[in-house]
Amino acid sequence: MAEIQLPFPISRCSPACGLLIRIKGSECVTPSRQRISSGAVTFARRRHRNIADTIQGFRKGKQQPAHRIYRMKLSRNASARRLGAPLLILVLATSVIARDASSEADSTSTEEGRPLVGAALFTLGFPNTHGNGRACATCHVPEQAFGLTPQHVEQRYQLLQSRRKLNPNADDPLFRPIDANDGAEDFTNLRQHALVRVFIKLPTDANGQKLVWPVDDPDATQVALWRSTPTVLNTAFTGPYQLDGRQPTLQAQALGALIDHSEIQVAPKQQFLNDVAAFQKTLFSSKSVKNLARALARGEPPPPTDPPLNDLERQGKALFERHCAVCHGGPTQTVPLPELGDIIRNIFVSKPVPPFAADLPFAPSPIEPRLWAFRVPNVPEPVIIPSTDPGRALLTGNVAHLNQFDMPALYGMSRTAPYFHDNSARTMEDVVRHYQLSFEAVRRVTPPEVPFPLRPDPILDEEFAPLIAYLKKI
Repeated sequence: MAEIQLPFPISRCSPACGLLIRIKGSECVTPSRQRISSGAVTFARRRHRNIADTIQGFRKGKQQPAHRIYRMKLSRNASARRLGAPLLILVLATSVIARDASSEADSTSTEEGRPLVGAALFTLGFPNTHGNGRACATCHVPEQAFGLTPQHVEQRYQLLQSRRKLNPNADDPLFRPIDANDGAEDFTNLRQHALVRVFIKLPTDANGQKLVWPVDDPDATQVALWRSTPTVLNTAFTGPYQLDGRQPTLQAQALGALIDHSEIQVAPKQQFLNDVAAFQKTLFSSKSVKNLARALARGEPPPPTDPPLNDLERQGKALFERHCAVCHGGPTQTVPLPELGDIIRNIFVSKPVPPFAADLPFAPSPIEPRLWAFRVPNVPEPVIIPSTDPGRALLTGNVAHLNQFDMPALYGMSRTAPYFHDNSARTMEDVVRHYQLSFEAVRRVTPPEVPFPLRPDPILDEEFAPLIAYLKKI
């Protein structure tokens, strides 16, 4: 019999919880009634849920009654044994969080952070911030490689509709109108494309004049754009963060998400932001990539990251080094060749594409283009340009940065579909096809005498299979 001391009472289960705790004699069970263990306390897992609301009053920062001790006897079921250790870690971490959240005197923080505490915060949410019920894991779903997919969203949406037939007040914090709803009032973009709205303040010059603004809303000071939820795997070496690179640190990224997506009313403790950042820096797509991050942090030579490769995959690696590594270069796969400059960050994902590429069969964006006005030096009138998402240009106000986005690493990409900032590529084959078309577009307007890599080599159809085989292995 294992004895665990919980720093909070557990008296009910919420529809938003992911690990439901059922006290013997109560009626709280999961829809599937899947039993994971047995004893005075039983546990069940509901996939794709947060566990925050299981802890009654935890987010509200209320003083809790004296600690209760529950006894748990794990069954010999394999899933129960797998759950036991993470549960114990979670209980211990939430105990630390509860202590720190209730301590007004101790405002010290350590920049390193505490990964175990960060794991609990990532899953449970931040205490005493009075948000809308979301945690990091609401959208950065662990079972989805810490990203968000249309299939996952639709499954949760249909489950929510089923639950509301029995309980009209049933809730899922993923579906919040602040960033998930749309004009159809049925979460279409979220359900079909796994896109959420992000909010970006428009840049101004030294005189306070806006450098860019939407033509249909000239008085706007910030804009909302539909974007995908990037994975947090490998973030130990992939900064800056967010799809346009607007956040310099993981702490800044977390705080921005708490404000814009969790609608917090009270800022979290800096220590808790450090803890979540520390946890995210433990998340990697493979053991070899983890070893790479460790070597880079120590200033050591980067170790090899490739697993054993067959003949097809070795052929694909050679193609990767020729076609891909010129941009996704270096051990982190985020360093382009210096001669390419910023222009390589516009790969024609935002639409419409330039006129010289208009006849190429690029996949359409799920987002409708919008007209954007840019102030351009020495040009008396604003320059009007359509774009589904101007990218970095919304940060700098520089029209030269139109449709540019940050350079992601490709490690583990076989697990992070769909791809690009608008999720317009559903498969890895779609990604390679997009680059085939993108290279063709660049070659059309680049004279033949311009050397590689400024004029890229074409990606041939017969190169798809080996290149994709290698991408699936890294």
